[in-house]
Amino acid sequence: MSAKDEINRDMVSYYRDRAQEYDRKAYDPHEQPARQADIKKSTQILQQVFAGKSVLEIAAGPGFWTKIIAETARSVTATDINQAVIDMARTKQYPKNNVTFRVADMYALDVLPPHDAMFGGFIFSHILKQDYAKFLGTMNTYVVPGGTIVLMDNNKTLTPRPADRTDEQGNNYRLRTLEDGSKHEIVKNYPTEDELKDLLRARSTTMDFQNLEHYWILQYQTPTERR
Repeated sequence: MSAKDEINRDMVSYYRDRAQEYDRKAYDPHEQPARQADIKKSTQILQQVFAGKSVLEIAAGPGFWTKIIAETARSVTATDINQAVIDMARTKQYPKNNVTFRVADMYALDVLPPHDAMFGGFIFSHILKQDYAKFLGTMNTYVVPGGTIVLMDNNKTLTPRPADRTDEQGNNYRLRTLEDGSKHEIVKNYPTEDELKDLLRARSTTMDFQNLEHYWILQYQTPTERR
């Protein structure tokens, strides 16, 4: 197994084993009081962008953002590579009954028809720098020509903890310990606004970057013709 495959496997197991902990703590007002304003603003943005659209969600996790998007979207196809988190997402309430779930690798969703829009929340920071082009190119194929893609992730804090390791390609890694004591090394990169825009210059027609206190949200339209 290559080092890259080992990294990917560890991240998959990390988010599988962290599912209950993440669902309980990640957005809870008592656990994350400082992020509530960003969560409210992000909710408004996503519900407006995806209103009336068929949305493909990658790395859906336990369904926090799935539920929010489903309130205004026409339909949501929520995908994740982990069965455990999809099972948790299924337990959420979706009053419009407009959400379907699929356990699948985000790089292997071409069996699905193109959607009007795609959402990737808190996944880009886990992509290796050398895979940025592959990731963005693949995501573009999952929406109709001229479709909408929204990426959302964490901002680098003003006083960030140094990476536990940095490799030759400049990827940063963090060692995370779960409540059960298990340790996992995960990729945690923080692309800048300029870096993201440079990556998308040839892959989009319009771009809108919104920088909140804790999160960033990048919305763009794919070209109207396949390239």
